[in-house]
Amino acid sequence: MSNSEMQWKDLSPLIPYVQNPSVLKNVRWAENLGSTNDVLKAHPDAPHGTIVAADAQNAGKGRLGRSFFSPKDSGLYLSVLYRPAESRALSSFVTMGACVAALEAVAKACGVTPAIKWVNDLMIGPKKIAGILTESRADPNPERQFIVVGIGLNLFIPERGFPDEIADRAGSITGVTAKAYGERGGDPADLRARLLAAMIDGLTALGRARRPEPYAEIYRSHSNLVGRKVILTGAGEPLPGTVIGFDRFGHLKLQDEGGSLRIITSGELTLRVQEPLR
Repeated sequence: MSNSEMQWKDLSPLIPYVQNPSVLKNVRWAENLGSTNDVLKAHPDAPHGTIVAADAQNAGKGRLGRSFFSPKDSGLYLSVLYRPAESRALSSFVTMGACVAALEAVAKACGVTPAIKWVNDLMIGPKKIAGILTESRADPNPERQFIVVGIGLNLFIPERGFPDEIADRAGSITGVTAKAYGERGGDPADLRARLLAAMIDGLTALGRARRPEPYAEIYRSHSNLVGRKVILTGAGEPLPGTVIGFDRFGHLKLQDEGGSLRIITSGELTLRVQEPLR
């Protein structure tokens, strides 16, 4: 991924914050891209652990074919490419691992710890502040297989607010606009750099992970759904039940109304919580 293809930002603001600056050789950061996932998918030969980040996206993508609102001066959007040939076990828990990596990065860089809403959302109170989209390419040749994990983080409230269709459920990590954050003595650019550096550290560690258990423990402990009554939708008839917990791969354990335990593995289900999230 050459520097001549796109206008990449200087990575020197990351050096004071990233644990190992040598990993920056596989990091690219732009002011604006169409979609960070699409950039990586267009470079299938990129090394394991390559990260592409942007301060804004024109065509951000969410789950179930939805768009992901990614305006300027509001968030941080990044994707990482992993090769299953480098870590066979990783593909079974990569979304859960990325969710934990994002949670820990927000806590480290921003001083607030979100909750996890299964499958892949980070929440502060009832508001979603981050989402994850995992895409992959199957190939008979294991060396050509890859997984791309995209993570969108709402760092600030957009200057014009969130669109009406998501305004009731979208939030931000800081709870203020970038302008207001600056007026209060903060440095929005520095906060974004610290968050990106923490994400790079977490995603680099995930790329070396061989076991899901350390991630599963954190995932369970930060879930905002355990013990709650929910309705699962998106796979035929709605399925009401109670969330019991998660297995070692982050799959949902749901006790249905008949008392049977269901293991929900599909990432295309949506949860409709019947009571307010705290």
